[in-house]
Amino acid sequence: MIISLNTIIQKITWKQTAFFTVLFAFLYILINYSGVGVAALLEITGGANILDFEFGYNKDEAYKILTALNEDGRKFYLTRILPIDFPFPFAYMLFYAGWIAFLLKYTTEKTWCKCLLFIPLLAMLSDWIENIGIITMLVNFPSLPTWAVFLASVAGIFKTVSTVISIVIIFSLLIAFLIKKLCK
Repeated sequence: MIISLNTIIQKITWKQTAFFTVLFAFLYILINYSGVGVAALLEITGGANILDFEFGYNKDEAYKILTALNEDGRKFYLTRILPIDFPFPFAYMLFYAGWIAFLLKYTTEKTWCKCLLFIPLLAMLSDWIENIGIITMLVNFPSLPTWAVFLASVAGIFKTVSTVISIVIIFSLLIAFLIKKLCK
């Protein structure tokens, strides 16, 4: 069954938006601050971080980052962080798209604005593609397939840009919503 963008915007509720927010916050805390997240990895590696936080890189830069993680860090990245980094993009897509839909419902009826819901979807898909490239690099380390480095790097840039755009859209719609409420 295909759900239209109109249906999503018309049917989104405050409760759904709140649920998406809680889900996103839970997974954000889990992936960044828990014993199975980046905080634990930083302890294992003495501060070496992950490829996900880089805004584009080449093969040499990827090799340096993965080398700095050391064997235990790479294993932790592969077996602890990346399994969480598949549901996490889905959660933030729901969060961003949910808020965009909810705010669109109360701010504008312009048809083109409905397409804004695709930007969080692009972020999620880009994150998943980035993860596939990173997994390939970790499994093949110290050999890094050129295609995996390129794929992960480009997808990571798309992820970051579409995430930032999603946040800007939400804040813009929130301002429009508040102005509309104050002008009534």
